[in-house]
Amino acid sequence: MKRSLKGFVILVIILGVVYVLLFSIERIGEGKRVVVEDLRTKKIVRVVRPLVNGYAFVWQASLPCWFSFNETQTERIARYDIKIVIPSLDNLKEDYYRLIVPLRVQYRIDWQRFSDSSKLADNGRELDDTVKLYFENALKKEMQAYLHPVYQREALALQINAMTERSGKEVGSEIKALGLVLVNAAVFGGISLPDRALYNEGVLHAADLRKMDRTIEKGLMEVRSSMAREKIKNEMFYGKLLEISKIIKNNPDILKYIYIDKMGGNVKVILSSDATGLPNLLEEAKIPKKGKPEDIDNLK
Repeated sequence: MKRSLKGFVILVIILGVVYVLLFSIERIGEGKRVVVEDLRTKKIVRVVRPLVNGYAFVWQASLPCWFSFNETQTERIARYDIKIVIPSLDNLKEDYYRLIVPLRVQYRIDWQRFSDSSKLADNGRELDDTVKLYFENALKKEMQAYLHPVYQREALALQINAMTERSGKEVGSEIKALGLVLVNAAVFGGISLPDRALYNEGVLHAADLRKMDRTIEKGLMEVRSSMAREKIKNEMFYGKLLEISKIIKNNPDILKYIYIDKMGGNVKVILSSDATGLPNLLEEAKIPKKGKPEDIDNLK
């Protein structure tokens, strides 16, 4: 019996080892890495590089209910629509009031210096978004002189490629600290620049919206002020009620004194101070008494 149990345990162990070896050896494509994500915590727990002939041992792959793994490119290509807001139209949300610069950006992950593996989740979308943010800031700084205080559309159209090149150099030096190497950045497709008529229409529209916002804000301030005054008034009234309540609580005999005005045509005041609480003084209307009829002297 003991031998049978021991043999069964050994068989289970062997089968477990075979299962892990069979499902944990993964082939990784050239220029790629395997990103392992813990499905329970939604965190990247490991970045695996190929070892021999493009193969790697990833034991987490044997537990697909707990871990997921995806390949990510070492050299990435991202396409962005960089949207730049014109300062005088910053309160307008429609895209046709913005400058839109389509960019094709190629960059590479330096695995020796790259450390923030959390950005590789969701196929590296957060990493692409980070690079996009750097380009947005750099282009906005380059274009600022052409957008404010005067919108110079024609001059901006002539300088856009040079601005993109200068922005690429600036971004390339900044993302090195993240472990990224910029390979290339260039404009592709058509650039969207609002024309003069659209810009002028937007300026008027933005002024109307700002005026409307000020009116709404003024109304809200008046409402808040009215509510604050009403709150103070109610608090004062509540305080007086509390004082009256304390007085009555400390002097219960006060309830024996009741003043009633205009109860009836012949009753003016009712006062009560005895234990029964019944009135002890009534001012009654005088009722004329009936007398004996007098004789009538018809001779008068």
